[in-house]
This record gives sequence, structure tokens and C-alpha cells, in this order.
Amino acid sequence: MSHRSRVTLPVLAGLVVVAVAACGGDDPTPPEDLVSNLAGTYDLTSFSSLLVTAGETLSPPEVAGTFLIRQEAPTGPVGTGTFEMTVRVPDGLGGEQEIVDQGTFTVRSDGTMDQVGALYQTKGTFTLQGSTLTVMVSEPALAVSTSVWQRK
Repeated sequence: MSHRSRVTLPVLAGLVVVAVAACGGDDPTPPEDLVSNLAGTYDLTSFSSLLVTAGETLSPPEVAGTFLIRQEAPTGPVGTGTFEMTVRVPDGLGGEQEIVDQGTFTVRSDGTMDQVGALYQTKGTFTLQGSTLTVMVSEPALAVSTSVWQRK
């Protein structure tokens, strides 16, 4: 075997390994690029809003709510689905105000989200850690809020 063929063999073997790895499997989206699956029913554990709570973070029993999310199983970096949400907050006059909304949403693996409901069209971010979902609405100004939800 010449010196030239000994060098070429390892290089060719390495190229074959790279080629096989590049072709590997039916899942073209790396797992870290998959959007979180938010599907489930959640209970509100805290809520804050500059407009509704004067920036104060409120927890049950001062606030209560449920969030039902239906989402297609994630197959890539974008997920879509529908939601139904009910949030009960103090009205500032000694009573309560109930916010009820439903609509569609889009979430992305980078943590951004858009929501189109009957009340608001919002933009923001989300995080899902274990069974705790945190939603931070940044637009529009009237809907800026942070809500934390616990999956049942």
C-alpha cells in the first residue's frame, strides 16, 4: 500500500461517516429547535399588569383563572393551536372583573408568541419549565402583563 492510499482511506472513511450522519432519519429538525408543546389545562398562579393590577403581582385567591390550550404536536420550530382563557381579577372598586377570551396562537422555538383572540391581538414571549407556563405579553400596551400558569 502506498503512502498516498493510506492517507486517502481515512479521509474517505470520514466522508462516508459525515454523509451517513447528514442523511440520518426522518426528523430534519434538531430537537433543540422544536417548539414546546403547550397543550393542556392550566390554573393561574400569579398575574401582574400595569393597567389591571397597578404593576402588583397578585396570586390566588386575589386572582383566579384557567387556560385551556389545544396545540398540534410540534414537528418543527413553529406551533399553532387554539386557546380558551378566563381570568378573574379585582376591579379596583372592591369587586371583581372577569376577562374571558378565546382564539388562536402561534408559538416559536425561540420563545416568541402571537395570540389572536376576540378581545386582543397580542405579542410576547413564553417559557415552559416542567409544568409551569409563564406568558409575558409585550404588545399592545393595554394588554402588557405577566401571567404564570400551572398545568393540571
